[in-house]
Amino acid sequence: MKLKPFIPIIVSLLLFGVFLVIPASWFTGLVNSKTVATQRIALTDQVLKGTLIQDKMYQSNAYYPIYGSSELEKDDPFNPALLLDGRKGVSKQPFLIGTGGSTDLVNAVELGSQYGNLKGKKMAFIVSPQWFTKHGLTHDNFKARISKAQLNQLFNQKQLSPELKQRYAKRLLQFKDVENRPYLEKVAAGHIQKDQQYLSHFQDSQLKKIEAIKSVYPLRTSPVSHIDPVTQKNDSWQNMMSQAESYGEAHTKTNQFGIRDEYWNLIKQKKRKINRNYEFRQNSPEFDDLKLLVDTLREGGADVEYIILPSNGKWYDHIGIHKERRQKIYNKIDKTIVDNGGHTYNMTDKDYEPYVVSDAVHIGWKGWVYITERIDKHMNEKK
Repeated sequence: MKLKPFIPIIVSLLLFGVFLVIPASWFTGLVNSKTVATQRIALTDQVLKGTLIQDKMYQSNAYYPIYGSSELEKDDPFNPALLLDGRKGVSKQPFLIGTGGSTDLVNAVELGSQYGNLKGKKMAFIVSPQWFTKHGLTHDNFKARISKAQLNQLFNQKQLSPELKQRYAKRLLQFKDVENRPYLEKVAAGHIQKDQQYLSHFQDSQLKKIEAIKSVYPLRTSPVSHIDPVTQKNDSWQNMMSQAESYGEAHTKTNQFGIRDEYWNLIKQKKRKINRNYEFRQNSPEFDDLKLLVDTLREGGADVEYIILPSNGKWYDHIGIHKERRQKIYNKIDKTIVDNGGHTYNMTDKDYEPYVVSDAVHIGWKGWVYITERIDKHMNEKK
């Protein structure tokens, strides 16, 4: 038998075998302070679903994490990562963490996996009322957004209380695609042994190696890195607000709802949702997920500014989800946070203010200026 045709396969198998046995520490050292700086606004899976970059980010005092969802990746020149970049008096650099589908439980798992790093850490958490649907976090978003590496690190947090671990396990068991159900069932019942883990040491090591390589050689660029700012670095907040209003006015000429023209065209082409009757539900599972997140951050000692976003009041009125229904959800979100020890910046009184929301659901323009000013204040105030 001729061996030559099989040489590439044999070499590949040997290299793969070597990769498996090399210690993870040989790779994790690739994630250094420079890597973290390049990933600050990248919003890659290595940031969102990994552990190494967030570990390193929390170990530094140079960053202010901003957790949220799809609003963080919109091409908006008033994104706080742009407005605060190089601004005089800003003590930390914003670090964006969130993407579409990153609702409360997704963020809770991310933050719970950093439990030992939370004490005294200043951050912002952006809450979208549109998360509060009748079904809550979907199975598809669960599969796409919650990672095994973060779950393993969460359950390995020695300071995280058994009660919180039980709550996480019980919630995770509600998803049909969750892995290692026997482990979660033991945690949920309070019967887990100290030497048991969600992932084996071997599995965890392989995931860390892959994450480290992808962190150094990311496969996508930041969705906001190409945006040219329209404001000066040290403009006053009043000037920024005026520019945001002018910008919003110039980009919403096709409709009376304050929706940016590109999005409005997609609505007319029926490429964006109009029926959103599943949103703004008082019995949404999302409220329990929000409570779990707030309890985790409170017990971990984080210094959090919870930002509750408004909706596009004119548009939601138009599609039949009226102010009274929305207000009940706004109030319940605020109460859930405050009753569990959180502090809110509640923007929901801006439902009808022009250019605060840039489309049907996403904060933008003036809304970002309000948020960025609040973040700047929170970043520099003493607890």
